[in-house]
Amino acid sequence: MASKTIIVMSDSHGDRAVVEDIKAKYINQVDAIFHNGDSELLACDPLWQGIFVVAGNCDYDSDYPATQTISLGQDRIIQTHGHLQHINFTWDRLGYLAQEAQATLCLYGHLHRPAAWQSQGTVFINPGSVAQPRGEVSEKLYAYITLTDEKIAVDFYTLNHTLYPQLSKEFRR
Repeated sequence: MASKTIIVMSDSHGDRAVVEDIKAKYINQVDAIFHNGDSELLACDPLWQGIFVVAGNCDYDSDYPATQTISLGQDRIIQTHGHLQHINFTWDRLGYLAQEAQATLCLYGHLHRPAAWQSQGTVFINPGSVAQPRGEVSEKLYAYITLTDEKIAVDFYTLNHTLYPQLSKEFRR
């Protein structure tokens, strides 16, 4: 397979401009763009054209899906915000969601903390928050993911579209 690239952002909390900027930079450059919820925008907003988006706990528009599964080349991607899987307390439900979807990637948000890890054949990715970061990393970030036959590479970028190399990870398939 030729390599595929995706952008993942989350938790923009009403900052429409940051979503517009990331979309404008990547819309015709990558294979898919994801927003993992808590945009606080309407589901019918034209901004979402070309972006896969799910509902977060601060999204009150019932037209957002809670989860969605997307096939991209050899990969199955499950996307959720994470609050319905109670990720503040346990990873079990998020893991079950990924297993049920037979996902190679599980994209989530909610915690506002960037993370990338692998369990039982699934790579789990939280891009952090593009508006309100929490935890040890105070930078507003999004994720840039490269999918090849051999590996899944996860890089995090600042809102200036500069690599934040401390968090980069690669996972073997």
